[in-house]
Amino acid sequence: MSVFTKYRALVTLISFVLIASACGSPAQTEASISTAVAETVQAGQSLTQVAIQPTVTPGATIESTLWPAATPTGEPTLVSAPADPNCVGANLVGESPPDGAILRPGEYFWKTWTLLNTGTCAWDSSYKLVFSSGELMGGLISYPLPVEVLPNEQKDISIYLKAPETEGTFTGYWQLQTPWNANFGVGLSKDPFYVQVVVSGDKRPGYGITSVTYEIVRDPPTGCPTNVLYTVQATITTNGPVEFSYYWDQSDGNESAIKTMVFTEAGSRTIAREWMVGKGDSPNTRWMQIIVTGSHAQEYEKASFENTCP
Repeated sequence: MSVFTKYRALVTLISFVLIASACGSPAQTEASISTAVAETVQAGQSLTQVAIQPTVTPGATIESTLWPAATPTGEPTLVSAPADPNCVGANLVGESPPDGAILRPGEYFWKTWTLLNTGTCAWDSSYKLVFSSGELMGGLISYPLPVEVLPNEQKDISIYLKAPETEGTFTGYWQLQTPWNANFGVGLSKDPFYVQVVVSGDKRPGYGITSVTYEIVRDPPTGCPTNVLYTVQATITTNGPVEFSYYWDQSDGNESAIKTMVFTEAGSRTIAREWMVGKGDSPNTRWMQIIVTGSHAQEYEKASFENTCP
């Protein structure tokens, strides 16, 4: 649908609402117009497209492209499955919002999965994102992928969804589908990837930190030079808007200064701290950890590493 057609439909809808609401109160008229406009814009921007946007990761080739979904014009033509058993495969690199995000009943939101093509075949316009099971959350059953994703290339695949009207935890499972109608997911077992939200009508939902995970990077990866740099990366995930203070603690007593982190919505953020170990330093196990202070006070697990050089 062209931009002109979309806006002509929007103007027609608003005109209809104005006529239909002429007999109502001013408040009812305003509410009707606002609702009609919002629903029209949401429908035009979301459930008819898959947006695929770049996320930079070392080793992956990224295209800076926004992909509108193609509109099917007829029955798809099935093709034979290739002989290569490694043709299709994918890894889930990231997602937003994170699992367990707290939303209001009926709240609209974008769900984005960052997928890496780990197979030997490119995903072209004949591949689809398809609903597998669980809660559909207002989405479509399938979305076409209109541009190629080459092997070892990753893309952000986003769809516009709506949280259920009732409270609770809801999960919807999705997969990719080949042109020969074979569904596959992520990882070695090709499991479906999913969207999971917690719907709450509370005035003050229990927003907070849901997880802190670590990754330790050694530079250089091997060998025993004069100095080895260890970098501990801590990824902090929240289920909604939250503000908290934190600091790094470490085994030699060298604590960091207290800092403040603010999330305006559910998401993940990664911070890092370095530790240089010299050749000949003690072989004792070293560790770092994140400690959150204030109303969300909590000590998280320690990220430990050893000096393996003599």
